[in-house]
Amino acid sequence: MTVTTSENPYVVFGYGSLIFKPPPHVVDQAPGYLKGYVRRFAQKSHDHRGTPENPGRVVTLVHKEDWDAFSGSDPFPDEDVVWGIAYTIDPLYESEVREYLDYREKDGYTLEEIDIYGIEEGKEVVLRHKAYVGVHTPS
Repeated sequence: MTVTTSENPYVVFGYGSLIFKPPPHVVDQAPGYLKGYVRRFAQKSHDHRGTPENPGRVVTLVHKEDWDAFSGSDPFPDEDVVWGIAYTIDPLYESEVREYLDYREKDGYTLEEIDIYGIEEGKEVVLRHKAYVGVHTPS
């Protein structure tokens, strides 16, 4: 179990459905972005959409270099910034929210520790260090 302190809060980055249905027990939220990723309807899923026989597509984050290796003819702009929301979770409910998100985001995501960036006074800054996000990997 991770111990959360005011110096090390549990922060989750939402880039898809978490924007529209945030996790429970949010005590702070801030818009921000990740660098080095792309957001694509690239993941097959039978638990979010579709069936085991005919899985549907869901939005996922992919490392930019993985996407480039997979799709040399990407019709989307060549960028590696994904905007979303940084949600800080009440430390009293961290374990509960981790379990909730592990279940909600199952079936193909890998949890990664990331920095979330933003713009303050016209300059890029790191808004949150050591936040978490679910990413789709080639494996």
